[in-house]
Amino acid sequence: MSVAKFVAANGREALRRVREAMGPDAVVLSNRTVDGGVEIVAMRDTDVGAISSSAQLYVPPAPARDDEAEMGELRGELKSMRALIERQFAGMGNVPVATGDPLRESLFTWLAGAGFSGQLARTLLAHLPVGHDRQSAMAWIRQELARKVQVLADEEALFAQGGVLALIGPTGVGKTTTTAKLAARFVLKHGPERLALLTTDSFRIGAHEQLRIYGDILGVPVHAVKDAADLRFALNALADKHLVIVDTVGMSQRDRNLSEQIAMLAGVQAPVQRVLLLNGASHGDTLNEVVHAYRQDAGLGGEPGCGLDGCIITKLDEATHLGSVLDVVIRHRLPVFYASTGQRVPEHLELAQAPALVERAFLTPRRGSVFADADVARRQAGALEDAEAQRGPAAEDMLRSLSDSADAVGACVAELDAGTQGFPLLRALWQQRDDDAASLRSVAQQVREAACRDLGRGCDRHVLALSATAQFAAGGRRAPHHVQTTLWLSDRDGFPLAAAVSGARNGSGETEAATLRAALAATRTVVNMVDALPAPAVLARWQQGGERWLARARKGARMLSGGTAWKVEALAETLTFHAVGELHEQGCDAVQWLAQVPVRVPDGPLQRRAGRGNADGGTDACLLVSRLVERDSGRLLDTSYLLCDPALADESARLAQWARWALAAEARFRTLRHALDHLARGAVPAADEAQCRAALMALQAGLTALRLECEPGAVAAGFLSRLAGRAAGKAAQAAPGQALVEGLARLLALLDVLEGYPVRANRAAAADPVRADTSAAEQQLESVGE
Repeated sequence: MSVAKFVAANGREALRRVREAMGPDAVVLSNRTVDGGVEIVAMRDTDVGAISSSAQLYVPPAPARDDEAEMGELRGELKSMRALIERQFAGMGNVPVATGDPLRESLFTWLAGAGFSGQLARTLLAHLPVGHDRQSAMAWIRQELARKVQVLADEEALFAQGGVLALIGPTGVGKTTTTAKLAARFVLKHGPERLALLTTDSFRIGAHEQLRIYGDILGVPVHAVKDAADLRFALNALADKHLVIVDTVGMSQRDRNLSEQIAMLAGVQAPVQRVLLLNGASHGDTLNEVVHAYRQDAGLGGEPGCGLDGCIITKLDEATHLGSVLDVVIRHRLPVFYASTGQRVPEHLELAQAPALVERAFLTPRRGSVFADADVARRQAGALEDAEAQRGPAAEDMLRSLSDSADAVGACVAELDAGTQGFPLLRALWQQRDDDAASLRSVAQQVREAACRDLGRGCDRHVLALSATAQFAAGGRRAPHHVQTTLWLSDRDGFPLAAAVSGARNGSGETEAATLRAALAATRTVVNMVDALPAPAVLARWQQGGERWLARARKGARMLSGGTAWKVEALAETLTFHAVGELHEQGCDAVQWLAQVPVRVPDGPLQRRAGRGNADGGTDACLLVSRLVERDSGRLLDTSYLLCDPALADESARLAQWARWALAAEARFRTLRHALDHLARGAVPAADEAQCRAALMALQAGLTALRLECEPGAVAAGFLSRLAGRAAGKAAQAAPGQALVEGLARLLALLDVLEGYPVRANRAAAADPVRADTSAAEQQLESVGE
């Protein structure tokens, strides 16, 4: 068989050469245009028969799957999964939506319930710094709102300007009563001689007489005017008055004659201050329309800060959603001069204070309304719609970042599963959070068994218990709910072992916290770390349970040593100190010196007698004094005073170390509180098992974050910090605990989505579920990125 190639200037010449070389029956296999002409590949006709005889019979293949349909199905799954991931991430970023971020969702509902618009709520939450728990976030929001509400700095400046002070606003907003209140305040400070009152209200029956009665009581002249000419004449006649307060006629913001009434003030020669009265009990949309109408009709185009000099908020005593009027004054940058809280003259008019107004907006009692839920739902729906438009670039960046580093997800999960941070337990509790079949007893038992295992591996002879009390908002109650959080640490290295919360007497959470304490105390001696010596009854209870204690002491406290009453600071000067080791403190190398002495802490004040002292009763303790001295210069860096159980007197060096760990406890408790707010919506142990399960899961997340803080070089910590939207810090710098909590929440939500869309290629890996989950995460993220 011979195949030849022929090249010529054109096709006709190439075919001629084929026929000359292979005969007229030659078969052309291909032809194409090349540089210099046309190329033809041909073979002899006899060779074609040889090929046909040796060729295998063509067998039609079995019906194959419709590749296009299969690809379409795959694209649909990837599109759905991408949408799920975006929805999960949308609520965890800066844009508050109705799902995904329990803390921001609850704050959004809290703001909407007080009357603030969804737009303002989203703006505030978009700037909420990362790492706040619910209480600190609420305090931050109050502070921001108070900063945005402009108020009159000095009432005297308002009165000192003089001229005309015109009160304008819709019908029934309280202009006449407010005119009387302002007049009374002026008279009390400057007397009646320099003040006059005018009214343009010729429509309302008795309006002039009502104001005249107030004028007679105050000794201030009152005049009624009908039109612009009357107003100019009256003002010229009252030119000797320092201030003229004008009570204008009330008109709806939609009244066509509004412009004419506002124009009455335009031709006045004296300086005019236009003050708009806003009904604090009105709906936000109505108030917004009022401001627009009166500002526009002032002839200044409705620009922010123009047309109106300020406002007075009235009917605060009737308002159920004061946030609406505050929202309007913030949006229009309208200074608030006064707030009216009732009908009495002049007591019920007070100078506006921004923090007080904001606080009142959130403290106003509400008995519920058929409109409240619909309003919140509408605002949340608006948040979802706006989030779709606003979150696009952020979601794309997040997905692209994850797609570019799909291996990081697998590495993070693998490291957390293999480490000692307790992530497998956290993941199990997360998966059981909505499972009604998972009882509180089984969930608490999982937590308890894990804590006991960690206790056996990480403790020597003691386990440290630190406690703090926090406040959480309780549904249906204005008073906050006080909850005690207990953090258990290893006596060897301060490693967090367990956490528990208790607060509801006889509740399920209280029982589980007590059971956990008993389980830990069964194998190690509990050392209670406290800021001050507790009451004798508490010490007796600890003593009865075989527990020990370590407390801080004030240098000015008085106690007995050798039968003599001493101040702690003076007693320390008589002791002999011994160097016990070196450590790095305040940026320099330091040597720690310790001294101790047995003391008796009186239950009451000491009675001094000729340098001696005695006390009725008291607690035997050991006073431990620690001094940190700079190694090179000998400079004293710090002195601390501790009181401990006499049974711990031989552990002085370890006691000083435990006390240093206790100093870092405040930041750790903030992380735990943030976990409760972020993952359990502030749920605290109560009789409700679902709340208890949520609290246990949230505490485990906080505990995992605390453990990751102890490993600043961990790959997982850096990845979770980035997942929470925090820039990666230095290699030796630990990520903040609050950011790690948020990163864990996002990782768990991401894994939920991925597990709902198993990769076909990984179905055979069911025998190794951990690796299968990791591979699934990697491949799905790569698919989403494509």
